[in-house]
Amino acid sequence: MAGQMSEAQKPGADGLPVFNLYVRTKKANIWYPCGSFKGDERSAGLCSNYRDDGLLSGISKKQIDAGVAGSLFRDQTRLRETICRTYPQLRKSKDNFEFGFKLAYDGLSEEQTKVNVVVPTEQKGVIDGIKTMFS
Repeated sequence: MAGQMSEAQKPGADGLPVFNLYVRTKKANIWYPCGSFKGDERSAGLCSNYRDDGLLSGISKKQIDAGVAGSLFRDQTRLRETICRTYPQLRKSKDNFEFGFKLAYDGLSEEQTKVNVVVPTEQKGVIDGIKTMFS
């Protein structure tokens, strides 16, 4: 079981990125793993540009962050319940969670694989995407 979980946190042979989610309370500085999800071809392109530190790598990073924030926003009620079942000690702080993610993608630097704090945010449409891209 632990081996399967470890494998799920690494990019697969298909080259798609994996986003490993973490949670902590605002009081404590301990990150708890709380799931992972696999990216798609679009996220792989963004991750590749971010990894290569290309001309638009900053924009790619913002789009990656916005994508994770949108995914968290859509599922946050269920995610908070699951976290509280898994980590009962966090139940009192469930309305004050801070989320983060580690990006698993081949070739990233050590700095690029650190936990990135992200705030669950609703993604409304193209205009919001453009605002996020350049903010």
